[in-house]
Order: sequence, then C-alpha cells, then structure tokens
Amino acid sequence: MNKITNWINQQKHILIDSSMSTGLEERGLKLNSNLWTAAALESHQDLIVEVHKKYFDAGSSMTTTNTYQASVPGLVKYGYSEDEAISLIKKAVELANHGRNESSNPKPKWLLGGVGPFGAFLANGSEYTGDYSLTDEEYVDFHQGRIKAMIEAGIDVLILETFPNINELKVITEYTKQFNIPVIVSASLRDESHLADGSSLIQVASFLESQEHVIAYGLNCTKPQLVTPALNVLKQSHPAHKPFIAFPNSGATYNPEIKEWNHDDLSFEEFDELIEEWFNLDLKFVGGCCCMTEQQEQHIYDKFFK
Repeated sequence: MNKITNWINQQKHILIDSSMSTGLEERGLKLNSNLWTAAALESHQDLIVEVHKKYFDAGSSMTTTNTYQASVPGLVKYGYSEDEAISLIKKAVELANHGRNESSNPKPKWLLGGVGPFGAFLANGSEYTGDYSLTDEEYVDFHQGRIKAMIEAGIDVLILETFPNINELKVITEYTKQFNIPVIVSASLRDESHLADGSSLIQVASFLESQEHVIAYGLNCTKPQLVTPALNVLKQSHPAHKPFIAFPNSGATYNPEIKEWNHDDLSFEEFDELIEEWFNLDLKFVGGCCCMTEQQEQHIYDKFFK
C-alpha cells in the first residue's frame, strides 16, 4: 500500500481515465445489453486494451478496469459458470495491465479495480436512484467474488464507483478493510448534499473519513454542474478532509429503457472553467465518466497537467 499512497501524497492533482463505454462505442461496439461494457471481456479484448492504452497515452495516471458491470452474479446470470466469471474478471485486470505496458506515457501508471453497485446488476438505472435494499450478507455475497478476483489479479487500488445506496456503501467499505489495499469510494448523487437514495452526503463523508483504508472519496457519473456545490458541502463539513475525487459524465442524461445517453454535453471550455473551480475546492483526482472521450482526456491533460 505504501508505494502508491506515497506517490499519491506527492501529487497536487491526479488525472484518472474517462469512459470505457464511450471508448468502446467509438470503436463500433453496441453496448445496450445487461452486461454493458463487460460483454466485451470475451469478444473484444483487443479493443479494451486499446482504450486503456489511449487514456494512458492521453496523460492519465490511472485507468479503471472494465469490471463495473462484471460482477460474478451478473456474469453467471448471463450464462457463464462461476469459475468462468472469475476468470473474466481477472482477464479485465490483465487487459488493463496490457494497456499500461503498451502506453508511451513514461510517468507512473496505476490500475484501479472498478466495482459497480448492485444497482448496475439490476440494469434498470437504479445506480442513479439507490432504490433497492439487501441485507448486509447479501451485499457482501454479491460483491466479494469480483473484489477478491481483482485483488488476486494485481490491482493497485480498489474503487467503489457510482454507489447510490448508503447501506451498500458502508457494508462494502467495511468489508474491504480485510485486504491490504487502498480504497477509493465515489458516490452517485441526487443533489449537492444527498446520495441518490436521499441519504446525507455529510453522513457518508463522516463515515469515510473514519475509514483508515479509504484514501479518497467523492462523486462520479453525475452532471458536472453538481460537482462544485457538492465539493463545497464536503469541504465545509470536513475542513481537514481526505483527498476528493470527481469524475462526472459529460452532462448527458441516461435513458435506462433504451440503455442509451441523451446528449447535452458541455464544451471543453465549459469543463475548463469547472475544473478550475474544483481544484480551488481541494479536488485531487479528476477524470470523466460516461460520454467523456479520449479527446477530452487529452485536453484536460494539456490544459492542467503539462
């Protein structure tokens, strides 16, 4: 853990990658199945490697494995055996590592093991509402296979991303304490002060500040205009805070019925103004989520990291 946490502590700001789904779609893949990008883990491994490589080449220091939708139960439901599901999840880490090794970016590069919420498995848009309820044991049963597989495969950091449900967030954060690996937690928000399920963002922040193995927290896959007010809430409630992370979408809106995005994307210049605001509010990790492109990543790097 010390190697990467020491590196993180030495950086003023860190650029992480943007959308795997957009990268694959730009290469001709249709992703409107319940497995979303995970459907490419068997059929289009070369494209996954290329997307990881391109984000590193664009200046990213961290790439997220293509495992957001690749839970063991989700893959089993799609027809894979449990052993095959675990192998595919490990393959996702291997593909990210290939992209890292093929990149011309000479700077240190790290692998984030992506863990999507239970709502992603439901494939009904509930990662943006948190409208589901499981027992603690059921949450662990759902997530543990993917988490263990990625750790065994060699990820550098575990990232719980787009978590909309406070109970799930707490249970899985607590569960990851047993592993010797740093964790980042990124929530899906309803507004600047609430998780998607209506829970208090300040309450979530207080919990995450108390978790020693959590090295950063924040929000993702929300409209970029929400980041500044949410960071203000976090900073005001916890002045001596851990590093913040934000990787919003492009400004688009998701339609869960057709599993596609209705585009209302911000311009590069509009993002530049927002990122300057975020950095002034102590944001450390910045990147993009759905509909954010490799070109946007390159622009952010050229504008803020060169």
